[in-house]
Amino acid sequence: MKHLTNLFTLMELTRSQPQYGYVLSGVKQDELSNLAEHQYLVTFVAWQLARQVKNKGAKIDVAKVLEFALIHDLGELFGGDISMPYAQVNPKAREYAKAFEAENHKFLCRFFGDEEEYFKKIVHEIMDAQSDEACIAKFADYIEHAHYKQYTQTSSKKFDVDLAEPKLRGIVSKIKDPIAKRELTKFIKDWSKDIGKKEITEILYETKKK
Repeated sequence: MKHLTNLFTLMELTRSQPQYGYVLSGVKQDELSNLAEHQYLVTFVAWQLARQVKNKGAKIDVAKVLEFALIHDLGELFGGDISMPYAQVNPKAREYAKAFEAENHKFLCRFFGDEEEYFKKIVHEIMDAQSDEACIAKFADYIEHAHYKQYTQTSSKKFDVDLAEPKLRGIVSKIKDPIAKRELTKFIKDWSKDIGKKEITEILYETKKK
């Protein structure tokens, strides 16, 4: 466990690593989300999605989903974040960004001590996202992205839904568990209708009715 002090010290950098990709969306630098905030919120979203589909009967390893969510963007610790719209119009830039992220993962491995091979394994799994658990973590990533854009009011609901919905449906198409596939498909329908529909104060006020 001797390596953990250095690892934990290194992870504190996530507090200061901005997600520069959001600049293209109009988010000002002093309002940019950092890597720690994003990874926490993705993990929270993934946790709730995984528990909900599991409660409906899906065979999902919730702990595995959380592991994937916690490390899904860790390769951006030393930079490499680019915006989704830019990646779509410049695939070569996305290719280079992914290569840089992969190189960062190789460097990060040495800080995981005897868990180095395990870290390599789960990084490979989340980057490829073939298992249902990895897919749910990826799904949560796109959900958090859209909610952050709505929170900062840097784009319209329609734009965020139009950008995210095809990605979400593509991820769900890869899910093997029929219950998880069914429930996440239903979620997309409700989510695309409801996101950005209410202000936070309205959501809070509704609790008085319950």
